[in-house]
Amino acid sequence: MDTLNRELHDLIAEVAPPLIDLEQLERLVNEDDLLQFDGECLIHDGCRPIK
Repeated sequence: MDTLNRELHDLIAEVAPPLIDLEQLERLVNEDDLLQFDGECLIHDGCRPIK
């Protein structure tokens, strides 16, 4: 069943590719958040400095 789902996903991606790359969208949102908070965002766990 896993092979069938993967093949279906590949087929759909060929016919109707996504309009935006989700990884790129996440990077852009994170960059925007950093600019909004003067380069230091403490809201997201991934943005917090490691101590």
